[in-house]
Amino acid sequence: MSQIDAKSLYLQFKRGDRAYNEETHCPMILDVMNEEGTAVAFMRRAQISDTLFYKWLKKHKVFRECYAYGKIISRDNWEKEGAEGKDEEFFNFDLWRMTGAMRYGIGKNRVRMGIDPKASPYKQYQQLVEIANSEEFNASEIKQLMESINVGIRAFESFELQAQVNKIQLQKQIKIPYAIQFVDREVLETEFQNKIIYVHIWI
Repeated sequence: MSQIDAKSLYLQFKRGDRAYNEETHCPMILDVMNEEGTAVAFMRRAQISDTLFYKWLKKHKVFRECYAYGKIISRDNWEKEGAEGKDEEFFNFDLWRMTGAMRYGIGKNRVRMGIDPKASPYKQYQQLVEIANSEEFNASEIKQLMESINVGIRAFESFELQAQVNKIQLQKQIKIPYAIQFVDREVLETEFQNKIIYVHIWI
């Protein structure tokens, strides 16, 4: 177990997020990925949370590119380690293989989530595409997650439709003089009619 200065870390986090500095953190993440091979090791050295790390990735292009290249360096180091150790009598192949599974998803299904659980399914879908672009998923994982979010979108739309119907029923109860028209496409502005409520049905 490593030693930490818990009081100092607590006070730092209490003050708020650490400021990003390109000239400091871009070389740092390349060094860490080369030496230790994980984003977690960088977070520890930079003394930031994973939430802030992914904010930096999303906001700062150069940092994002350095991290992407750092992952290449890390995997290359791992592959060289296997190539150099395969003929050694006491090389720990199981540990080497497990490291590849945990870090690079080799031989193991691995999903890293960075999606806001409180966002709408539409926003979650957008976040998933952004994460896919950072190469955190393989093709199979992306397909499964997108299918899951599509189910969420359909459920979300059903709730939204029910809310619209409830609103319409309430309007009828208080006798607001509007007619209801269900449509399966976007209604153009030039097609709008007075005192018509358009309800969009997704098919």
